[in-house]
Amino acid sequence: MESGEDGVGGPSGDENYFQGYTFTDHSHSSRVVKSIMDLCLEDGLFADVTITVDSKKFQLHRLVLSAQSSFFRSMFTSNLREAFERNIELKDVSAPVFQSLVDYIYHGTIKLRVEDLQDTYEMADMYQLTALFEECSRFLSRTVDIKNCLQVMWLADRHSDQELYTAAKHCAKIHLIQLHQTEEFLNLPLCLLVDIIKDGVPSSQNPTAAIESWINHNKVEREEYSDMLLDSLKEIGEKVHIYLIGKEDTRTHSLAVSLHCDEDDTISVSGQNSLCHQITAACKHGADLYVVGGSIPRRMWKCNMHTMDWERCAPLPRDRLHHTLVSVSTEDAIYSLGGKTLQDTLSNAVIYYTVQDNIWKETTQLDTAVSGAAGVNLGGTIYLLGGEENDMDFFTKPSRLIQCFDTATQKCQTKPYMLPFAGCMHATAHKDLIFVVAEGDSLVCYNPLLDSFTRLRFPEVWSCVPSLWKVASCNGCIYVFRDKCKKGDANTLKLNPATSVVSVIKGIKILLTNWQFVLA
Repeated sequence: MESGEDGVGGPSGDENYFQGYTFTDHSHSSRVVKSIMDLCLEDGLFADVTITVDSKKFQLHRLVLSAQSSFFRSMFTSNLREAFERNIELKDVSAPVFQSLVDYIYHGTIKLRVEDLQDTYEMADMYQLTALFEECSRFLSRTVDIKNCLQVMWLADRHSDQELYTAAKHCAKIHLIQLHQTEEFLNLPLCLLVDIIKDGVPSSQNPTAAIESWINHNKVEREEYSDMLLDSLKEIGEKVHIYLIGKEDTRTHSLAVSLHCDEDDTISVSGQNSLCHQITAACKHGADLYVVGGSIPRRMWKCNMHTMDWERCAPLPRDRLHHTLVSVSTEDAIYSLGGKTLQDTLSNAVIYYTVQDNIWKETTQLDTAVSGAAGVNLGGTIYLLGGEENDMDFFTKPSRLIQCFDTATQKCQTKPYMLPFAGCMHATAHKDLIFVVAEGDSLVCYNPLLDSFTRLRFPEVWSCVPSLWKVASCNGCIYVFRDKCKKGDANTLKLNPATSVVSVIKGIKILLTNWQFVLA
């Protein structure tokens, strides 16, 4: 018989419990080790080496350090002078980080913090604390973001940490358009830049411009690598979808995201969220959808379109209705422009949401207060088109204004000319052009560089039914959706700007009612 309770072992085999037996204390080793470590570290008993870091002295024990670290074992068993001297100075580590490493060596626990995580990671590798190094690597992988991905790439490359390197490289690929003007990117070693671009970079990240920025930063020394980098570049065409947001036909209190796939022109309903079915604004930013609304109009929600999970973001500073939400990917920000207060007063406020920090900030105002305007981003300039503006003191009128808000200078400018139609409208950007639809019978192409408008008439089958249409750019084509149509009518028009071919897509069944937003 043998008892494992409380770490105590009873008699076994032929031993007689009443005459005599062998007693084994199974917790003895761990208890003795803990007692030794406590005595050694806290009381400084039997210390045989003094290690100085930043003028701070640590009374430590060669045996303990050697048992946990191959670095110290080699130091104390070699023919180097550190093996014989009682006082040793370390210069490549800070005192706070070394203190945490000592605590870990003696007690097996350490407080990992983001602010000194990279230093702890490097020191764990230097002192060959394998378990701690691997844990720091996992923590760093979870905290890689647009702010530190290039720095973490350098770090992982120096320490031959392939998993961490891959995580940081992936982050750099999908945020290249935001990184290519940063100091870290412009000083990136050639080998790391090649590694980023050779496996494939999404076309939307404009990798060619990133290569040009890197070369121009030191053109004399880097120009010779231009052809090699462009040959190494592999662009990935992204599969873009169009999302219709509205209420599902069979449910009255849920918001649904309906996905329009360009490959087979089909619709499916997903991404339901009963908490924000009253939408006041929406936009697509990166791979996520951001929706403002709900019982409290200033609340904002994010829908991850890969997992279809919803999470609440920081709310707007104040309630707003019919405002325009526009994504500016180069700043990793979302702008909210204009709108109405709950007292039905038009607003000229402009605020922006920084995705990384999850906070809203205020900036300069619009020239003219508007609500329900269409908004698109072209190269960091937000074009705010039409909507509703004030007319005398207590009335409003449909607007034909084009207001341009420069996100770099935070200034607004109103174009001296007007739109060809007025009121609420919907717009999308395609290359350097803006395609606009309103309640009417045509699609208008606006060229901001030439200050020109080109009108494209809809097919006759569309023109006979008044509708407020929505428009989106997807995979090189312009899609126009009609939210009011007779049963059985086609409700999607497709324009290929390269060939000017217009086609009406038949057979699509839109499963949403009162849908308000189309996001590509």
